[in-house]
Amino acid sequence: MNAGCGSFSIARRCILPFLLVLSGISVAGSQTITVDPPIVAPVDILTVSDIDFLNATTPKWLFTISMHAEQPVQAIMSITVNIMLLDGSVYQNAVTLTTDPFDIMGTRNITNVDLTNDNPRVAESAIRDDARQRLEETALPGGRIPAGLYLFTVTVTPTDGGTGTTVTFTFEPTNPSSIELLFPPNGDDNVTEFPLFQWRYDGARARISVYEQIPGQATLEEVISGVPLLAETVETNSFQYPSSGVRALQAGITYVWTVEGLASVSGGTDAVLRSEIRSFQLSTRNVLWISGLLDEIEKSVGPNHAEVFNRIRREGFSATGSIIMNGTPISYSDLLPLLESFRENADAVTQVEVE
Repeated sequence: MNAGCGSFSIARRCILPFLLVLSGISVAGSQTITVDPPIVAPVDILTVSDIDFLNATTPKWLFTISMHAEQPVQAIMSITVNIMLLDGSVYQNAVTLTTDPFDIMGTRNITNVDLTNDNPRVAESAIRDDARQRLEETALPGGRIPAGLYLFTVTVTPTDGGTGTTVTFTFEPTNPSSIELLFPPNGDDNVTEFPLFQWRYDGARARISVYEQIPGQATLEEVISGVPLLAETVETNSFQYPSSGVRALQAGITYVWTVEGLASVSGGTDAVLRSEIRSFQLSTRNVLWISGLLDEIEKSVGPNHAEVFNRIRREGFSATGSIIMNGTPISYSDLLPLLESFRENADAVTQVEVE
């Protein structure tokens, strides 16, 4: 019996480590890989190499996938891209990619650039022939692929048979292509002191620059090679020249303006689309707001309207650059007789207001 018990005891000791090993395998197989919401580049333009990033000769950052595991684990990553173009064309699984197994120890980040550098190594990658043909045939100058919706689906799966984790993200390139300047027209010599610049552009951001033409600059191209009076990035298709913070525009000087469309591309950079170059001058036919004119008008209409003029000074109002009477611009010399008549009969002025 003792020998039998001893034999049983030995067998038990032999089995116990084996059970512990099995237990360790079970723990590794049951752990979960978590994937953060992907970090993606804000892009207005995509190129063929952005989609076929494995074969890109000069890859630029497009997305980052961040994965976490409580214990070291091996996993594979698969990526598919579905394409839906603006004309209604749909290409399911247009791009597919699968990696070889790679290690996740705590946290691991993988970008599209890493995939081109075999970190991790890509086992399989393909682009559907019809999708590639469509993208390459319709690629715009610079290799830009058609506007539409590009849906990326990324799945990270443990190699031991655990459940995979899937995340998705999209790119919606708009391919902004041109800028059309609207106002003021080229060579306009009747612009106000604070002009409202307007243009047409189908992108999200633009940069307007205003320059002063100095003696010796013979062409508009030469003017914009210098330092601008103002350079402002806006998310609208218009911009009002500010009344403070920059050098005031002056009559008798030629100013030049241009707009650059800023289209985001992979790598976190901007592609710049340039407009034509235009010039303008401030109005010499309609007097600008001059020092003392506000006081002259206030004296002419009498003390009953003092609060209106106090508000103008208190709130820092600026003139539009012209004097208008009954919808028609008038000159300063035309205004003087009108002010004189107000002084002689101030009671005839029943209302003064700011519009």
